[in-house]
Amino acid sequence: MFKVALALAAAFFSAPSFSQELSTNCATSGKESVAELHRDWLMIGWERDAGDPVFNFRQDLGKYYDFNRRDLNLFDDFDPALKVRHTAEDYGTIWHGLVPNFKSVHHKITEGPNVVAAGPSYSHSVMEFAFEVTGNDGKVSHLISRTSILWRCGPDGWKIFKEHNSARPLSEEGYRAFK
Repeated sequence: MFKVALALAAAFFSAPSFSQELSTNCATSGKESVAELHRDWLMIGWERDAGDPVFNFRQDLGKYYDFNRRDLNLFDDFDPALKVRHTAEDYGTIWHGLVPNFKSVHHKITEGPNVVAAGPSYSHSVMEFAFEVTGNDGKVSHLISRTSILWRCGPDGWKIFKEHNSARPLSEEGYRAFK
């Protein structure tokens, strides 16, 4: 029993402390704040026009994700496997399989982003948006989605730690009604 306790103590004291991974120096207002990052994540990262360069998840959205972490919790119901992904790289595989099928994707923010500061190292934001997807086959779909993101403040600023996106169909008239 003593050996087990000693091994646990050694593991505990040799592991980097949780607080060493976090920072409290992330922006609370302005361009690098959670509200602006959530907005840009959608309107810059996911917006696509016909003729845009080939989609590259790491290049197009890498600013928002920590590709070195293996403890993320990322879910989108667009994922055909409906799996929670634990790395940004794995999450990107969903989109590398789907986005090339889209000629364009256009978004309209319908609510938010609303930000709740959960603490100096974490912040939570929610946003709702409508979007129009035009497939390479010309078929047009309209959806409305709600996204909930828990951001973690680290040495490189705010990064997505937990993300949940759920979408449902929307009529073309419903999409057009949003400004």
